[in-house]
Amino acid sequence: MITRASVALCTIVPLMTLAMSCQPPGHASTVEAGADSLTGIVSITGTAFEQRIVLRSGEGVTYLSAAAPDSAALSRIGGLEVRVAGRRTPSFFRVEHFTALSVAGAPVTDGVLRNDGGRLVLETVRGRIPLGNPPAALSSLVDARVWIGGPLDRGPNSYGLIVPPP
Repeated sequence: MITRASVALCTIVPLMTLAMSCQPPGHASTVEAGADSLTGIVSITGTAFEQRIVLRSGEGVTYLSAAAPDSAALSRIGGLEVRVAGRRTPSFFRVEHFTALSVAGAPVTDGVLRNDGGRLVLETVRGRIPLGNPPAALSSLVDARVWIGGPLDRGPNSYGLIVPPP
C-alpha cells in the first residue's frame, strides 16, 4: 500500500542524497583554482520519483550531484548551457557552483537582480551591470538569481529564473 509518507520519502530521499556543502545560492562564481570544471547542457532525466540531473557535453553525459538548493536551481534551467565547477568522482561530478552561459546558443549573463535607486542592475562576479531597458516583469524578481540575454545596456532582453528571491 502506498501512503503519503512513502511518496514523500521517495521524493525527498533522492534530493537528500544529492546534498553536500555548496556555495550559497544566488551567487554565480568563477572557477576556483584546483577545482574541476565542465561545460555542457543541463538535462533532467528519470521519473518524478527519481530525477537525475545530467550535463550533456562533447565528453558525453555526466551525472551531477549538488546541494539541494543548487539541485533545484539546476532543475529550473534544463536546456541551458552552463559551466559547473566542483570535483569529479568515479560516478558523478560534485557541483560546488555553476554559471549559466547560453540559451539556444545565444550568450546570457548570470547574476542577482538588484534595485539600485530605482534602476535595475545585474550583480555578477565581475561587478554590477545597469540594465538599459529591462522587461517590466523583471522588477518582480529583485534579489533573485536570473540569467539575462540580449544587449544589457539597451535591450530587448530575454530572461529566466535560476533562484527565486528570498
